[in-house]
Amino acid sequence: MYKQEFKNAVERTKGFGLNCPIVRFQEGRLLTPELMGGFAKAFQEHIGEPDVEDVVAQCLSFHFRLLEPMSNIVGMPCQFTIGYVETNERLMFHQTEESLLNILENGIKGSTLNIHAWLTLPTMEIIDLSLPTSYAVINNHKEGIGGVIAQHPDELTGGMKYHPMLIGEDFLIKSGAMIGFRI
Repeated sequence: MYKQEFKNAVERTKGFGLNCPIVRFQEGRLLTPELMGGFAKAFQEHIGEPDVEDVVAQCLSFHFRLLEPMSNIVGMPCQFTIGYVETNERLMFHQTEESLLNILENGIKGSTLNIHAWLTLPTMEIIDLSLPTSYAVINNHKEGIGGVIAQHPDELTGGMKYHPMLIGEDFLIKSGAMIGFRI
């Protein structure tokens, strides 16, 4: 299911006139406990020790900055993926095709952008370094802060679903979203 949505996101990205990376799909799983052991070091080297509020507010920036280091850890290109997440309670960071196109054509209005990003591996596994913290803050829970989602999204439980909408970082550049990054 995620793979088909990802393929649709590739076509949508191209349809928006955005540069889309070449995606080479691979079967199997890459995310092993040994491999994921390198995530903390990459996060520390490229992000530092952000406050909880930074993790929530800088999701696009964090995943953009970790794209290359995570690709190096995995040994294959990861894809910067923009989309939204569905839970049993709500749609989080939901953007429609029309709203994304509006942002692309008219730029960002205001100081915040209700968009989520994560990294997708060639196996369609995902690495999301900010959603558990964002979810914990939104729902006023202590559990989840500092957590990571690193698995195939079709194997998530509890009604959580990832919906990719755009692939690659060209949307960030052309919409002006990258200007607000703290690097």
